[in-house]
Amino acid sequence: MSDVITDPDDPRRRVFGEYRLKPNSGVNPPYSPAYPVEWGCTLRTVEIMTRVAPGKVSTLLADTPFEIASDRVAFRFMRSPGHSLAVHAGEMFDLMISVPVRYNGLFTETHIFMYCSDPMGICAGREVFGYTKKDTHYAFDEHPDGSITGWVRRRGISLADFSFTPDASAPVVRIVDGDELPAGEIHVRRLPHPERLGTAYADIVYRRTPLKYSKPVPGRASMTLHASAYDPIAELNPEILGAHFMVSDVYGGGFEVEDRRLIERLTP
Repeated sequence: MSDVITDPDDPRRRVFGEYRLKPNSGVNPPYSPAYPVEWGCTLRTVEIMTRVAPGKVSTLLADTPFEIASDRVAFRFMRSPGHSLAVHAGEMFDLMISVPVRYNGLFTETHIFMYCSDPMGICAGREVFGYTKKDTHYAFDEHPDGSITGWVRRRGISLADFSFTPDASAPVVRIVDGDELPAGEIHVRRLPHPERLGTAYADIVYRRTPLKYSKPVPGRASMTLHASAYDPIAELNPEILGAHFMVSDVYGGGFEVEDRRLIERLTP
């Protein structure tokens, strides 16, 4: 969007849709989330399930206490129409690259790489939950035959190209075998040290947002990952096992609708 919003009644002036800042929010001190803790949207996801050599994932998670639960890695290309943190754009996009883990009785997932199209989405994810979110531009184009094509780029550098074509004969492969799927997300949240390279504070944060995905639509996928020294997702060298498309009319966050926990303080 390039036009300037001058009309005082323009709905885009409601920067976060129906949600508002909390008292004393957006300032520092006493606390400084520059966005509401509540948010909502719908969700349309192409999930490409892959297998990655276990050593590659364990290296990425070496400084966490999480137990890796599978050699599968999910590449989730996620378009969120109507996202309340991105009213000006009409939607948000995320690429989550996720692995299943266990910790402290939780069977959940952690994102080894994550990319987001919106600054508030990046801030909220990194500040509050320790996500590995970085900025991105994207395409996520849905076609009349049900196929989807798209790409992910960061600062003009290509990271991923993907395509999905529905195919009822294709297998539906989930991130683990069996009836129990991991739920929620867990991360080590770190605050960089201001005086030197290092961590001044770290803890473990868990969240589980409301999400009601439709039955997966199986299909065939292609995915090309591009080398980048700053975003080495291509070094995972994933083997595609399957792909599917899912939608959810329920996706959102906030104290009243999700499970949010500070599990453990690590540093200091």
